[in-house]
Amino acid sequence: MKHTGLWRFGAFLKGVLSASGKAVAGLFYPRVCCVCGEGLVRGEEYMCTACLADFPFADEDFGWQPEMGSCWDSACRPEKLYALYYYNKFSPYKNLIYQIKYDSHKMLGRYLGRMLGQKIRGKCTADCIVPVPLHPKREKARGFNQAREIACGLADVLEIPVYDDVIGRIQNNASQTGKNASERLKNVANIFELRQPQKIRGRHVLLVDDVITTGATVGACLRVLSGAGKVRFSLGCLAQTL
Repeated sequence: MKHTGLWRFGAFLKGVLSASGKAVAGLFYPRVCCVCGEGLVRGEEYMCTACLADFPFADEDFGWQPEMGSCWDSACRPEKLYALYYYNKFSPYKNLIYQIKYDSHKMLGRYLGRMLGQKIRGKCTADCIVPVPLHPKREKARGFNQAREIACGLADVLEIPVYDDVIGRIQNNASQTGKNASERLKNVANIFELRQPQKIRGRHVLLVDDVITTGATVGACLRVLSGAGKVRFSLGCLAQTL
């Protein structure tokens, strides 16, 4: 009984200290909305109620973009394309992607991945998830692969495995930002390699990235992954550019 009482007191003390620590952290580093920058109140997570209410969800049927079709071979063309929301560089919702990629907001990636999972649950028939890989040097510098965090958030909801070791990036190519469609295609040529094809052979893969613009990067991934044999594909992303 004595040990039980001590354990309960210890748990209570830990809870008090944890709450106090959070209160102090909130005083010096107040939680703010990742979209508009306004302070968050109790019950709000990452986004305020107003920004959630105006969230620019993508249409249920993710439309094919003509420029994307040129990036995807007919043998590995996705059956479905799923996007959480529409990306517009003039919209404050662009801050979500910026914070994940450049402000190392790792848990925001998982949170948005779960939002996408809720959006497509019951519609996506994929049985595994593959995140688009970063080059090891870039991942080390960033501290994580944002596509993997999004994939893990999706997996929490869809309850299917994440395979982040079936494809690797073997060239540390320059960022796609600012490049036109033809430059993007050249920039991703031969930058991926297939590593564990047996994991996805004959399966339905959901390939996941953060943003899709022309589809050059995911197109290069699809071509490599199709080498595993008899693979079906769907595509998931947080944001589709308009």
